[in-house]
Amino acid sequence: MKETPTLVGLIVALVVLAILFSLLERFAFALPRKSLFRRERAVDLLWWFFTPIVSRTASSIAVFVAIALVAGMGRSPQWFESQPKLLQIVELLVVADFLGYFAHRLFHGRRLWRFHAIHHSAEDLDWLSATRVHPINEVGNRVLQVVPLYLLGFRGQALAALVPILTFWALMVHANLRWDFGPLRYVIASPTFHRWHHTSQEEGLDRNFAGLFPWIDALFGTLYMPRDRQPERFGITGERVPNGLLGQLAYPFKKS
Repeated sequence: MKETPTLVGLIVALVVLAILFSLLERFAFALPRKSLFRRERAVDLLWWFFTPIVSRTASSIAVFVAIALVAGMGRSPQWFESQPKLLQIVELLVVADFLGYFAHRLFHGRRLWRFHAIHHSAEDLDWLSATRVHPINEVGNRVLQVVPLYLLGFRGQALAALVPILTFWALMVHANLRWDFGPLRYVIASPTFHRWHHTSQEEGLDRNFAGLFPWIDALFGTLYMPRDRQPERFGITGERVPNGLLGQLAYPFKKS
């Protein structure tokens, strides 16, 4: 299992990333920048520490248990580790994103939506909102991705060096940036692509489920990324998610 990040490490990363994204958003903002002390900042700061320390620890334990249970189902294929490392990384990224696409759509369904609604509840969406993930959502996503990959013979060692980059990418695509990567806009996920997923505007609802590759959404008819505008409103319509961390953790378990 992965080592839990330290409190000092999280504080240092928070300061460095806050400075970096503040500079980027100054020159390439999608929407007019709001105050550093926006109304949702406090709860997002709590999620910044809660998600890596609690949720990801829980998901690591769940994955470890799930892999232990399926490991006895027979010898897994050895084809993956016999390939060049670069090919392993590409294959693992693509297959993992396909699995992540369907896991993401599953959490947009009626039964699991209230867990995922926490992530969509941010109305002042920026990079820090990316850590607003309910533990059940985190555990479900990881198990639904890792177990099938393991059974297919994929092994995660090939991606170990990329974990910091993928973590940064997840933060970046939530940032208040107008980037769509031009000719690569349908190849790799951009802030414009993912912010349309978070919009509360009718045109963007239930779109752009892929985490890395927009072309997966294109394959399944869920891609939405107009060239002439940015999403302007975020959050959830038709339901009210509490503003505090404890309220958001309890929200999925309350009667609707």
